[in-house]
Amino acid sequence: MAGEATRGPSPRGAAVRKAVMLLLCLGVPTGRAYNVDTGSALLYQGPPDTLFGYSVVLHSHGDNRWLVVGAPTANWLANASVVNPGAIYRCRIGKNPGRTCEQLQLGSPTGDPCGKTCLEERDNQWLGVTLARQPGENGSIVTCGHRWKNIFYIKNENKLPTGVCYGMPSDLRTELSRRISPCYQGSISMCRART
Repeated sequence: MAGEATRGPSPRGAAVRKAVMLLLCLGVPTGRAYNVDTGSALLYQGPPDTLFGYSVVLHSHGDNRWLVVGAPTANWLANASVVNPGAIYRCRIGKNPGRTCEQLQLGSPTGDPCGKTCLEERDNQWLGVTLARQPGENGSIVTCGHRWKNIFYIKNENKLPTGVCYGMPSDLRTELSRRISPCYQGSISMCRART
């Protein structure tokens, strides 16, 4: 047994290493990036310094085709007092020669009540960092801001960064959007009623 532990590499292992080195020396073909259709690509630009394009999803509703784009550090047009809350934009595909995009306001610009033991902080919440669409025709869209915080307990020096999401119907009517707070539990009695 002691003799086996001190022996060098097996002849088969040495042959494998030589073959790998030979392939590396000969230059294994490397992968190259490409775009499927560079000739008719559509370019949409959002406001600078907003991370416009961080997340994107193609969306359709009826005859309308949209590119929905997340910009996690954008400011809201409807409320400039919130610092870089993030936003999503809809960019029409076709019949949009200027390739303009419209910011969608999710939730109330002045704030939404979020529960009995909740006070929201929307600064730097990164809304639009994620986008998802239900599959199939006329699927709804969900977008989230994972840095949204509950500051109700700030007097105890606690902030609860639970995040927030918004669900939008397939027609992208933001007044019908609904807030989703998956990690917030309003009270213990409410939590017991759910289980």
